[in-house]
Amino acid sequence: MGRRTTTWLERLGRWGLAAIFLFAAVPKILDPAGFAEDVTHYALLPDATVNVVAILLPWIEAVGALALLTGFAAEGGLLLANLLLLLFLGALGQAWARGLDIDCGCFGHGKGNASVALAFLRDLLFFLFAGGVLALRGRRLRLAAGR
Repeated sequence: MGRRTTTWLERLGRWGLAAIFLFAAVPKILDPAGFAEDVTHYALLPDATVNVVAILLPWIEAVGALALLTGFAAEGGLLLANLLLLLFLGALGQAWARGLDIDCGCFGHGKGNASVALAFLRDLLFFLFAGGVLALRGRRLRLAAGR
């Protein structure tokens, strides 16, 4: 795969991830109370921290998406996307293992999202995709450096 192809595949991958994260962040930013309710259903956090997480997490997703979209701090955006997806996989995985029948809240409150198991599998695919984009970024940087 040549330098130009690698560059465009990496760029398209970053834009795809940015779209996913923006699509997930915006409804949660617009409805923090609904997202806080979804976070509560996971029964992972103390009640005192739920609102803070419900307010901050969507903005972190949005900032990461903007880094991916613009290319400014793209490595940080890719690292953040991968870490967030690992966090989401952990939360969904424990909910699935515990047999919780909840709306994941991944793309907004009350959107009739799929089961926790399907949300886990979807996020696993997102994580594999994000890992591939991170690998492409590394390859692109190595090619640019002439290595």
